[in-house]
Amino acid sequence: MFNASIIPVLAICVGFFQAETKLDLFSGDLNVGYGTYKESTDRQGHRTSRFQIRSREDSGSKTEVVLVKVIDGQGFPIREEETITLQEGKKRTERVLVVRYDESGAAHLTEQRGKTRFSERIYMPIPGYSRADASDLWFSKTRPLPGTTVTSTVFDIEHSRWRVVETTYIGKRWIVVGGRQVEAHEVRDIRDGNIRKLYLDDRGQPVLMKNGQMRTEKHF
Repeated sequence: MFNASIIPVLAICVGFFQAETKLDLFSGDLNVGYGTYKESTDRQGHRTSRFQIRSREDSGSKTEVVLVKVIDGQGFPIREEETITLQEGKKRTERVLVVRYDESGAAHLTEQRGKTRFSERIYMPIPGYSRADASDLWFSKTRPLPGTTVTSTVFDIEHSRWRVVETTYIGKRWIVVGGRQVEAHEVRDIRDGNIRKLYLDDRGQPVLMKNGQMRTEKHF
């Protein structure tokens, strides 16, 4: 079955932008779904990003993952929500995870599966690291120089834990997306020893995101 946990990982580093971007989802060379990414900013300067992916299986089952994240103007997280919906024939199951962050930086996680709501759990951030991920503002608000590296602690909503993430801007690269050559900014992040690659255009819009065998490509 398609691993829904891959989606938040693909979305982590994406910068913010005004226009909606359409995406295609691949597992290896097989097109297994599609999605969108868009953002909005309110009068307080809080930015809301919404990443949605719909995938399909050979068995006919379908999975939809919607990840919403709100940060302030400095990149500190305010709230996150992940909704995973699985459709298997006439059977439909839904899991909703919601995280809010208090003034101390602690993550307050609530979970609901169908009609069952679980008690709130609180997770303290890893000391010694910033909770503001500066890479969230790259190309939408700031312009990093090649080689720029930032390290922060990020809450993994899918696995209910804080992780230390090191993100580096590599520079511009020519890549092939949808059968065409495009120039994009390459960004890499390392978490738990795994390297993930992300390619953005000059406005911070995602062009290509890779994580193992899974990837999303901008739909031209």
